[in-house]
Amino acid sequence: MIAASSPAFSALPFPQALETIASNFKAWEVVAEGRHDLREIEREFLDLTPSYDLEFSAHAPMSDINIGSLNPRMREAALRELIAGLGGCHRLGMDVYTVHPAFMTPLGLVSREKVAETAKNSLRRLDDLSRDLGVRVALENMPRSPFATGTTPEALTDLIEGTDLSICLDVGHAHTMGLLPAFLPLKDRIINLHVHDNKGDFDAHLPIGEGTVDFGLVVSAFRDYGGRFVIESRGIADAVVSRGRLAAMLDRA
Repeated sequence: MIAASSPAFSALPFPQALETIASNFKAWEVVAEGRHDLREIEREFLDLTPSYDLEFSAHAPMSDINIGSLNPRMREAALRELIAGLGGCHRLGMDVYTVHPAFMTPLGLVSREKVAETAKNSLRRLDDLSRDLGVRVALENMPRSPFATGTTPEALTDLIEGTDLSICLDVGHAHTMGLLPAFLPLKDRIINLHVHDNKGDFDAHLPIGEGTVDFGLVVSAFRDYGGRFVIESRGIADAVVSRGRLAAMLDRA
């Protein structure tokens, strides 16, 4: 199933975004921040969504969130936001919750092992809660950046070792690292796919076909994949363009 997701949607009133996405897609990965904080939209969601033929999942808050922060007060604040979103997924019947790994701060850049240890502790807390709530948590690989973690298959799997956490493969992010083929052997643990294009230089979130990502490789590798292909776009127009191109590739697979 092809889904839509974009931080741009979170700037819209929930009813407007719902109507727009339901008119073009069968699934929506809600970016759970801005005007779509799950706590804030819960009543509208429960009132409105039964009238739509739409499946839902959620992307955890991203802004100002760092599960590997070496400042314990900032880290706890970030975790509270992620935990609130996970609880919202449970109440709203969302089955998958995608989260980002840690980001490097000035202190973190000189204490990388401590950041990794701190992030793992944070993820274990999310893992425990996800089992209690019955919502699957997927950790997403990050694009090339001096401040990112979880950019390689080895780094990402190390963060979730010893947990029941799953993986969200972001195809565009992997392409900026030149590592898309290297992520494909992890497909048995991948429960969510983020799809968008770029030219390998930076995370441009272009429509499919306007960059250099090998989507034929992706479609072939995930021919039997039962999860969602989530188009992460800059807006609804780009999302619709990508949907048409991806649907054509899936039909030929």
